[in-house]
Amino acid sequence: MLDETDSIYAEGLPGSARSKRSGMPVDPYRLRRSVWARRRLLIGAAVGGLLFGFLCAKLLMASDYETTVVLKYEGDLNLGALGETSDALVPASDALMHQSVLAKIREETGFDGDLTDLAESILYRADPRWDTLEFSVLGETGEDASAFARVVTDVFLSYHSERQARRIEAEIARTSKRIDAAEQQAEAARRRYNAFREQHGISNLPTEQESMVESAAQLRADSELVVSEVRALEAEVKTLEAQLASTSKTSFVAGGDSPERAAYKQLRMRLATARATLSLDHPEVQSLQQQVDQLRAQLRSGGASSSRGDGLVSVNAAYQGVEGQLREAKSDLAAARERQRGLAEMAERAQQRVETFSGIEGDVSALLAAVKVSENLLIDLRRTNARLADALRDPPSGFAVLDAGG
Repeated sequence: MLDETDSIYAEGLPGSARSKRSGMPVDPYRLRRSVWARRRLLIGAAVGGLLFGFLCAKLLMASDYETTVVLKYEGDLNLGALGETSDALVPASDALMHQSVLAKIREETGFDGDLTDLAESILYRADPRWDTLEFSVLGETGEDASAFARVVTDVFLSYHSERQARRIEAEIARTSKRIDAAEQQAEAARRRYNAFREQHGISNLPTEQESMVESAAQLRADSELVVSEVRALEAEVKTLEAQLASTSKTSFVAGGDSPERAAYKQLRMRLATARATLSLDHPEVQSLQQQVDQLRAQLRSGGASSSRGDGLVSVNAAYQGVEGQLREAKSDLAAARERQRGLAEMAERAQQRVETFSGIEGDVSALLAAVKVSENLLIDLRRTNARLADALRDPPSGFAVLDAGG
């Protein structure tokens, strides 16, 4: 008598002979023998599938690991007063695409490809409104992208530090020549003053007269220094006016960022600024960090909308930068002219008081004034040269890292 399982498998198609087979529908032993007999084919298929998947991942799938660095532009070193001056941000940022910079980056990273390919792999944007430079690089892994960004940052900052060093060295050479000339001028003025005193038997001026002479000499020296500053600012204004006239007010941007990516860039800028002034535990920093992380995840997952059209016409960042520099230079020029006018008037009044002395006293007072002017100029030049030498020991790059990425 057949059990239930045997009866099921004993029934054939209608009209066919009944066959009785006992056991499971698939024999495990027969299956193992079949697999073992075809083991080479299965192993080959598995290896082939792995290779095909690896090649697809390497060749067909684009890397989506991105690191963005934000740099704060502090301006070039003002060699006249050894302060910072807001030179053009855009030209300074464009140094990223200089051949020497790209060649150094390729050497440091071992980049496979020519300099054109390397330049296309570095996306950067200068924002004159915030005086910031932002650039992004890609890598096969997050660590690769971060390492690539560090190399680009170091090479870029080193380039500007070396450029500043060359400017400082050239200014030191010019200042040294002026010091030599000022020393000769001061020595000649001192010799004339001493010879006149010996000729007329004058030992020293009365204290009150000498104080008035020194005051007049100091005002005259200050006025002449400001005159040099005014001339330098006038030349800078003319240069900036010519540069502004040759720069287009608008620029065409082929395609545009999606709203999500634009918001992502803006949030990263705000986060970098907040990190520079607040602690990492501050609620504002944590909130901005959370928003940045959410948008970054959305962009990497492809959830962002696309806004790529024929292009956009926007305000030229280079024009805005030059326009801002021109306004600042004109303001500085007006202030310098006003300061020079005031010093000239005070120097004239002081000189008139000196000229009220007797003939010989007036002459010796004028000679002493020439000595004081020459010596004051020499002291100022030596002080400037010393500050330049200090700056040359650690030349600034003009940029500060707000967000190193990674």
